[in-house]
Amino acid sequence: MYEGLYAPLPDGQAYARRIGLPWPLTPDLDTLDRIILAHQCTVPFENLQCYDEGQMPSLEIAALFEKVVVQHRGGFCFELNALLLSFLKALGYDAWGVSCCIIRGRDFIPPMLHRAILVRLGETVYYCDVGYGGPQPPGPVPLGGERTICGERFIFLKQDETWWRLDRYTSKGEREKVILLWPMPQAETYFIPYNFYCSRNPDSLFAKKRVLNLRTAEGSLALMDTTLTERRGGETTVTEARSREELAAMLKEKFGIEYPAASLRWENA
Repeated sequence: MYEGLYAPLPDGQAYARRIGLPWPLTPDLDTLDRIILAHQCTVPFENLQCYDEGQMPSLEIAALFEKVVVQHRGGFCFELNALLLSFLKALGYDAWGVSCCIIRGRDFIPPMLHRAILVRLGETVYYCDVGYGGPQPPGPVPLGGERTICGERFIFLKQDETWWRLDRYTSKGEREKVILLWPMPQAETYFIPYNFYCSRNPDSLFAKKRVLNLRTAEGSLALMDTTLTERRGGETTVTEARSREELAAMLKEKFGIEYPAASLRWENA
């Protein structure tokens, strides 16, 4: 019943092609940097399957490969970081999945409803993430260290014997807390209830709103319901889709997703 969660990646070369990288790849820090950044710029964070289709995404590797690589779709953390982990293992990285809390903008500890990846290179363990719809590091960040990547500064601090915390500096130079991480390796089956809650619970953001994000060479794209916010350099442009057809065109042009207009939820219909 659960064997598909642990299946090997069907085709590493096709995955590399999907994120625009040459093949073969050498499992070192430079390659890991390139993989994370390329992934965030080509594979969107998106919850169309949860919100518009009312479905719980499959976490089986074959299904994820079909969706992300073959159909050129995206996904949320339980999908994207699961598939990336499979890819990293296929390349020869010592990597494992971990559970996290998103604490950005919160003064309390929320449920552990985020999945990320840790990779060990030599004596150093790095945090990697391509499935956070917020300000995720555009490259690996060492636990107990810091890195400035693409002009963004991230720091990983040990909180106590159990928790690590990821901080970042905003464009205004302010330091903010982003993620709490539990570094213990998690079996793939452990993410099933998290996936169910985030995709089907009526209180979950992903069941209530359409959310898409994509990093670009000049900034970022963010779609919330029918409102697109595009950040390019120091400028921000906001565009509102006025129909299903306009929204479907927006998904194709901005996020590279072919999605039938008739399948999109439209509250005013």
